[in-house]
Order: sequence, then C-alpha cells, then structure tokens
Amino acid sequence: MSAEPTDRRVRRTQDLLRRALLSLIQEKGYDRITVQDILDRADIGRSTFYAHYRDKDDLLRAGFQDIRAALAAERDAAGRRPGSTAALLEPMHVVFDHVGRHRQFWGALSRKGGADLVTRILHQSVSDLVQEHLRSRFPDTQADQMRLEAAIQFVTGACMGLVTWWLENDAVPYSAEELQSIFRQLATTGVRRFLAT
Repeated sequence: MSAEPTDRRVRRTQDLLRRALLSLIQEKGYDRITVQDILDRADIGRSTFYAHYRDKDDLLRAGFQDIRAALAAERDAAGRRPGSTAALLEPMHVVFDHVGRHRQFWGALSRKGGADLVTRILHQSVSDLVQEHLRSRFPDTQADQMRLEAAIQFVTGACMGLVTWWLENDAVPYSAEELQSIFRQLATTGVRRFLAT
C-alpha cells in the first residue's frame, strides 16, 4: 500500500478535528471545550485523536501552522522582490491581513476564552517574523544583541497590542490595511532611528 492514501487519511482526520475545534470555539469558547466535545463533533474515536495530538492545546497549536506558513511566505516574497527589500515593517501586513480574514474566529477566542494560549502562539509567530525582518534590515546591529532584542520586543508588543484592541472592540472601524498603516506610522521612524544608531 502506498503512502499517499495514508497521508490523505491523516490530512482528512486532522482537518476534521481542526474544523470541529474551530466551530466549537465560535459556539462556546475555547476554555469550555473538552476533547470529548471535539470527538463528538468530528465523529472520530478517542484513540484516533490521541494518535495525532496530545490534547486540545496541541490541536490548537497545530492549527497555527497556516499563520506560520503565511508569515514565512510573506517574508520570503519580500526577499525575492527584484531590486529592493521590503519597506521597514512591511512584512507585518501579513499579521493584520490574517487576523482580518479570520476575525470571526479570533474575536470568538478573545471574547469566549482561550485568548491566553492563542496570544502566546501568535506572539511567538510574530516575534519570529520581526526577528528575521529586523536582522536582515539591520545586519550591523548583530553585535548589539540587547538593542536588537529590545526592538524585536517593542515591534512585537505594538503589533499584538493593536491586534488585541482591534479584536476586542467591534466598534473599531479599521480594515487590516488601515491598521497596518497606523502601525507603520507609529513604529517605523522610532525603530529605524533606534537600530540605525
């Protein structure tokens, strides 16, 4: 038997479990979901679930592979643009765009529980993107790791703060593009001056 059918079955099972988790999050919030709820919704047995994931947190983390892949793709696309590099903090657009496209999911997490775990996962993904971006833009800063780390933490915190504010306040009228523009206006000059000195 070839590996392809097995891979398809594994992908199908994982997709069923992720979709079950996402629908349950929107209904009742992450904190109130049990593994049994996920199994019932996906119509999958307990042993099958544990063959793929340790617990519901592990399932949620696995679902974040798409944002990590999107962040990496954006970073790589910026690096391949002919004759230029991405504008300072331009790759952060992928974060705002992703959250904007999935605002119903993110909003449900922030209002119904589970935001702490998700925030930690997203924070790490954003931090990785910022680190890669700033290191490529300011290679001379490598000698001063603390200065670079301070800038990474600042940019990551500012991005996460705006995203959280955006999600927790339905009255905020901004689109992902507008929020990205606000973020860059607020952060670009200070980061550039800080790291260029």
